[in-house]
Amino acid sequence: MNVVVKVIILCMSFVFYSIHAFAAETPTRDDVEAFVKEAVAFAKDNGKEKFLNEVRSSSGKFHFKAGANKNLYIFVYDEKGVVMAHGVRLELTGKNRWDDKDPDGKYWIRDWTDLVHKSGSGWISYKEYNPADNNRLMDKMSFVELIDGMVVGSGMYAK
Repeated sequence: MNVVVKVIILCMSFVFYSIHAFAAETPTRDDVEAFVKEAVAFAKDNGKEKFLNEVRSSSGKFHFKAGANKNLYIFVYDEKGVVMAHGVRLELTGKNRWDDKDPDGKYWIRDWTDLVHKSGSGWISYKEYNPADNNRLMDKMSFVELIDGMVVGSGMYAK
């Protein structure tokens, strides 16, 4: 094989590997929903405080770790919009975000609270800053579920 063919094959292999690796880290709706279901099951099995600590702890299974859990994290709000735990933005803990709007004027905390009161769980779309992508404003879809007065959720950002 000549050098040009080897370089082309090497480049194509790199592109294929890069696309495959990126796709493996991009969560799907099924990944997000399964992650929330896992968090809810953990909360049921271990109690509210242990669950909240697991979300807040940098070594916890529901806290953001680059590359782990397909870059997902759990967030937990009470039914009045107060952040109980956040798997990446610890500084939000205790903050009431009920009146927060996305750039389009959507009260997404209120909307997902209404959703879980009506259906128990479901999907909601809004715009949010992505902490894993230099805080870039992006479209986001989150799956949320109500358990024991907590709105437990996770989301995926559009690319």
